[in-house]
Amino acid sequence: MAKCWKSKPRPSPSLVPPGFHPVLFWVLAVLLLLPVHRVSSESSEVVQKEAQFGVTYLDTVTSHNQTIYSFNHTVSRNKTEGVRVSVELLSESTKSPILFVVRQKQAVLSFQVPLILRGLYQRKYQYTQVGRTLCQPPTLAVAETQFFYVDVSTLSTSSVHYHLRVSRVESFTLQTDTKFTFNATPSQPQFFKYVFPDGVDTVVVKVNSQKNFPCSVMSIQDIQCPVFDLDNNVAFIGMYQTMTKKGAITVQVSPDKPPGGGATVSH
Repeated sequence: MAKCWKSKPRPSPSLVPPGFHPVLFWVLAVLLLLPVHRVSSESSEVVQKEAQFGVTYLDTVTSHNQTIYSFNHTVSRNKTEGVRVSVELLSESTKSPILFVVRQKQAVLSFQVPLILRGLYQRKYQYTQVGRTLCQPPTLAVAETQFFYVDVSTLSTSSVHYHLRVSRVESFTLQTDTKFTFNATPSQPQFFKYVFPDGVDTVVVKVNSQKNFPCSVMSIQDIQCPVFDLDNNVAFIGMYQTMTKKGAITVQVSPDKPPGGGATVSH
């Protein structure tokens, strides 16, 4: 759906830890009920839930209530683990979208569902399934327990039903000379991490697709938050290239930066 444009390198800001690669996956959902802690006010109600990875929550939200899901996980200095937030809008003919805000230690990610993206000739595409990968904040400790929160709200006066699932991304780190298969959509971009091995200072990132349309965008970005992984912002940082069936970008280790890099792919 993205409008194709020419490859154009852009200056990258200073690196934080090793590199990221965005790629897209569809995630299915299941149902779970949890004990809740309620904080009431005259006009609205805040519901906070202690949530878990790998569990799909079926819930509702209105303008009179806001739900906060609290997650915690262990972050290791020498290990990168991807975290994926997947949501699906179940209610039809919703006039007001649902707003999801993910609050991390050093980053904030927000998106609405339905997600509206613009394509060729300003045509609007509406997506009721959205998946985003969270960037991992760096830690100096060998292991550290970090918390993050998913806030769900809407201005709709009627109940809006949705699915929410937070899961760990397996095979988050790419390997040299090892093929990796994934699916990508405009509303579900993904990125993966790549670390240069010792003695390697140049690699070529290649992407092959079976479809000519819509054209795809691949991007190489330094490891930092936020990650620009949507087709309307992927060109803001790093290097990017549009492609139909094949694309490739050469990446070199910068002498003044740690040996890490990443790439993003979206349609």
